[in-house]
Amino acid sequence: MLFKGRHFLQSFLMMLLFYSAVSTASNIPQEDPKKLVQELSQTVIDQIELNRQKFETDPAAIKQFADEYVLPYIDTPKMARYVMAQFWRQASEAQQNAFIDAFTNTLLRSYSTSILKLDVTSMTVLNAIETHKGRVSVTTEVTQDDGNVTKVVYRLYLNGDNQKWFLYDVSIEGISMLLNYRKSYSSEFQKKGIDEVIASLQQKNKQSQIIVSGE
Repeated sequence: MLFKGRHFLQSFLMMLLFYSAVSTASNIPQEDPKKLVQELSQTVIDQIELNRQKFETDPAAIKQFADEYVLPYIDTPKMARYVMAQFWRQASEAQQNAFIDAFTNTLLRSYSTSILKLDVTSMTVLNAIETHKGRVSVTTEVTQDDGNVTKVVYRLYLNGDNQKWFLYDVSIEGISMLLNYRKSYSSEFQKKGIDEVIASLQQKNKQSQIIVSGE
């Protein structure tokens, strides 16, 4: 895979933790993307510190927390389609569904094994820019406990069914999490084929014992 660097991994985790805050914070507006980011920022930090000791002593609690509070706020089928790119059209419906499940569990596995490495002291929203109709990028500055300040851009889309905004990608230092996954899996699909890539992901997920409900 292409994921390298502590800051990029942490920005990925911040996106996931950002989703988790939706269920635990009351009256968080999803009608305005900038307000959504702004009001959830402090909740993200609080949630990490609140659950850190529990997660350190009970790994299963991380999985339960992520499964219940993180994944419902991520459109993983949409992300999986983007990641597969042209291979999505080549895949059968069964292969598509299998990759969605395996990819979802991979996201959860990354989240669950790395959550305790994240130590953010503050997040400041700088601006929100509409990139396309129904698409917005929100730029923030993230300060970590070591004093490092990093610019992180969250990408949100407006769900046409419920008219609420949801995060679907995060980038740092110009590197998109979603695009990085797409490039990495494209190489894997070309070398191994769809079935072998799915099987490899499924095996890694089973070994980690981090499987979302329903698989």
